[in-house]
Amino acid sequence: MGIKNVFGKSLLALTVSTLILGYSSQSTLADSSEGFNYNKGSDGWWGVSQGYDANKTSGRVVNGDFDGDGKEDIATFYDYDGGTRIHVWSSSGNNFNYSNGPDGWWRVDGGYNAKKIASRVVSGDFNGDGKDDIAAFYDYDGATKIHVWTSSGNKFNYSNGANGWWGVSGGYDANKITGRVVCGDFNGDGKDDIAAFHDYGGGTKIHVWTSSGNKFNYSNGANGWWGVSGGYDANKITGRVVCGDFNGDGKDDIAAFHDYGGGTKMHVWTSSGNKFNYSNGANGWWGVSGGYDANKIKGRVVSGDFNGDGKDDVAAFYDYGGGTKIHVWTSSGNKFNYSNGANGWWGVERGYDANRITGRVVSGDFNGDGTCDIVAMHSYSPGTTKIHVWTSKGNSRQNQVVQYAKKFLGRPYAWGGNGPDRFDCSGLVKYVYGHFNINLPRTSEQQVNCGTHVSRNNLRPGDLVFFRSAGHVGIYIGNNEYIHAPSTGDVVKISNLDGRRDYYTARRILN
Repeated sequence: MGIKNVFGKSLLALTVSTLILGYSSQSTLADSSEGFNYNKGSDGWWGVSQGYDANKTSGRVVNGDFDGDGKEDIATFYDYDGGTRIHVWSSSGNNFNYSNGPDGWWRVDGGYNAKKIASRVVSGDFNGDGKDDIAAFYDYDGATKIHVWTSSGNKFNYSNGANGWWGVSGGYDANKITGRVVCGDFNGDGKDDIAAFHDYGGGTKIHVWTSSGNKFNYSNGANGWWGVSGGYDANKITGRVVCGDFNGDGKDDIAAFHDYGGGTKMHVWTSSGNKFNYSNGANGWWGVSGGYDANKIKGRVVSGDFNGDGKDDVAAFYDYGGGTKIHVWTSSGNKFNYSNGANGWWGVERGYDANRITGRVVSGDFNGDGTCDIVAMHSYSPGTTKIHVWTSKGNSRQNQVVQYAKKFLGRPYAWGGNGPDRFDCSGLVKYVYGHFNINLPRTSEQQVNCGTHVSRNNLRPGDLVFFRSAGHVGIYIGNNEYIHAPSTGDVVKISNLDGRRDYYTARRILN
């Protein structure tokens, strides 16, 4: 992400206690700079006690920046038994707003069966306008069409209607790709494309549809970008296929967990721009011959840059029969490292049933800190639903600044203090950013002219927050908190923004 990790890794194991649904449980993390925060716990970022059945959205939940504000949002196709609506939750950075409520951003009261697209829905910027769109393979019982909904920022336009951006009247069975459809920029042209593993009964091919901006081209037809006539059973990866830029070359790749009956391997196909290379073959980028049941993560696998190193990683919710852990595989560019092993980046021994989120897990940068987070729509009962969020502690540039600033907690305030033993408010800010070769002016009155303005509702970790007409400055660290050197007789500490009636403005130094 532009600034390398300068903190190193802790050699001590940290024990993290989590309280969920009345149960106290523990998970061990070997590195405090890696892990997920169960943000707001079981309350989540949105929820209702009645009136929303998450099961009506299973296999039809996607994420993307639909409103173009830089933070990822969530969209679902809600099945009204013949009618369908696209519900949207836009992220404010620390909660989800149910945008336009149950009316959603698109609706039809009849004539569209949401069941016909289940587990074949993806999102991406297909027209290259900077806002993410949605695409779905609709099953016409042998015939198939790719329907597309382009975002205008506050609604979805059913682009080209039922004709979609691609279709055939026969000869393509959408059920042969169910649970194995992904989206990414595979040819590196700036517009997202679609790929799907087609089951030929033992043989498998990866079909690709590249976007031209207003339609999909069936690239290389049924031959696809990779294929074998036998020896690869696509059903062994169903519900465990993701895409991302795993080697950091700017083009998206594909990864899949292959079930070997107790043993599991993560196969990877890297994109060369017009074909997929089966990287390291059946050995894959990670694997175990036994002791890992791929069926325990089915429907709960996501990808994203969780550690902020510029390469995408893979995460999965593993079902331990009432207990759940989020396992993470970080990419080194040519293999996956099983980060913190079976302990994962988050976990509870009991009180969280992974089956309650199956088919409703997505990943993206929901708080705008530069690293990917995970969101799951949890069904507590028909009608009771909450959206749970796990924010990543990965080392984005913003997180590195925050973690470095925290090193000086407790240092005494001194007017004119430049650090590292004593600081005044602007001295702390200048010293912290200077560590990352970002040279800010010395006073808060000068620092307020740096970077770009950001509203209070869109604060991200690392932003500078100003008070008293720029007479005081601190560094925002997330969760409505900031770190600062307050005044004579005090020390560098963390405070809550809610207590500051003299809040003035904020500036973003790290974009």
